[in-house]
Amino acid sequence: MNQFSVRLQQSVPLLLDGGLGTQLQARGLPPGTEPERFCLARPEVLKGIHADYIRAGSDIILTGTFGGTRCKLPQQIVHDMGVAAFNKRMALIAREAVAEAGRELFVGGDIGPCGHFVSPLGDMTPLEVLEAYKEQARGLDEGGVDFFMVETQFDLAEARIIVAAIREVSSLPVLVSMTFEDGVSLTGTTPEIFAATMANMGVDAVGLNCGAGPEQMAPLVERFLACSRIPVLVEPNAGLPELVDGETVFRLPPDPFAERTADFARRGARLVGGCCGTTPAHIKALRSRLDGLSVEAWQPTPSAGIVLTTRTELVRIGADAPLRFIGERINPTGKKDLQAELQAGSFSRVLEMAAEQVAAGAPILDVNVGAPMVDEAVLLPSLVGELVGRFNVPLALD
Repeated sequence: MNQFSVRLQQSVPLLLDGGLGTQLQARGLPPGTEPERFCLARPEVLKGIHADYIRAGSDIILTGTFGGTRCKLPQQIVHDMGVAAFNKRMALIAREAVAEAGRELFVGGDIGPCGHFVSPLGDMTPLEVLEAYKEQARGLDEGGVDFFMVETQFDLAEARIIVAAIREVSSLPVLVSMTFEDGVSLTGTTPEIFAATMANMGVDAVGLNCGAGPEQMAPLVERFLACSRIPVLVEPNAGLPELVDGETVFRLPPDPFAERTADFARRGARLVGGCCGTTPAHIKALRSRLDGLSVEAWQPTPSAGIVLTTRTELVRIGADAPLRFIGERINPTGKKDLQAELQAGSFSRVLEMAAEQVAAGAPILDVNVGAPMVDEAVLLPSLVGELVGRFNVPLALD
C-alpha cells in the first residue's frame, strides 16, 4: 500500500487543488491555444500554478494532463514526442514543484474524457479507447504520480474503460469523478449506479466534480455519502458558470465557496477541492476551514451480495434483495433456428428474444452463443455490442 492509500484511509480530509484552465488564461494562455501546447512551451508557468496551490495549502496537485490522450492532444505533440512522453513531462513538472515544497504532498495524474462516445453510441470502439488511455496512464506512471485522478466523466462506459486501461499498466490507486446535471450524467447514470460500478471495479474513491457550485452539488453529495462503499471526493466550481461578454465567468468568492465545500468534508467526504473558476485564494480559504474541522464519522455503505449495473440500471442480488429471474432464452442449445442464425453471423432472432424477455420483466439477460461452427470469441463481443445498444438491462455472459 503506497502512502497515498494510507492517507486516504484516515479520517482527516485531503485537500485537492483548484482550477487550472482559468489560471493558465490569467497567466498568458492565448485564446484558442491548447493548454497542453502552452504548458509544454511554458513549463515555468505550469510549475508556478502548482506552487501557488501548494502555498495555498493543497495536499494534492493534479498534473496538467486533462486532455492528455491522442484523441485531444495537438497532433504535433503526438507526432513529435508521443503521448506517453508528454504525460511523463507534465508529471515531472508537478513532481519538481512538490520537491521544492518541503512537506508531504501527493501528485495525481489527471485524466479527462477523450471527447468521443464509445460505440455503439459513438465512433470509437472500446479497444481503441482502451489503447488511447493506456498510453496516457503509462506516461503518468513513468512520471512518478502517486495516484490517478479520472475526472469530469460523463459516460459510464468510458469511465470503466479508463479504469481498465490504468489497471493494465499500473498498480497505483485510482479515483474517479463524474459530472452530473439534474441528478444524472449526460448518458443517464445516477450517483448510485456510478458509485456501485466503480466499487465493483475496485477503485479507491468516487465522487463528482464540475458542472455546478457547492450549493447545487449538496443534494448529490448526500446521495454519494449515503450509497458509496468507498471514500467520496467532491470538487465544485466557483458557482454556476455565467456568460458575460462572450466569456465564461464564475462569481462565487473564496469565503462562501470554502464554507459550503468544507461542510462536505465535515459530513464525511474524504477529498475536497475546487474545479472550474476556483483559484489559489479559494483553496487557501478552504484550507483554513479544514484545519481543526470536526468530521462526522462516515462509514462506507456495507456490501451485501452483488450489484450489477449498466449506464441506467442497477440490479442488486443478495439475501436482502428480491428474487431475481434471469432471462435464459438466448441460448442455442436445442434451438436449431438460433444455431443456424448464429452460424451465419445474424442476430435478428436473438434481438427478438431479448426484446420479449425485457418486455416480460426480466431484469438480467443471459447471453450464450455456444454452438457448432460458431467462433464465440468473435461473435459474443459483437452480440454484446448489439444488445447494449438496444437494451438497458445487465447481461450475464455465459
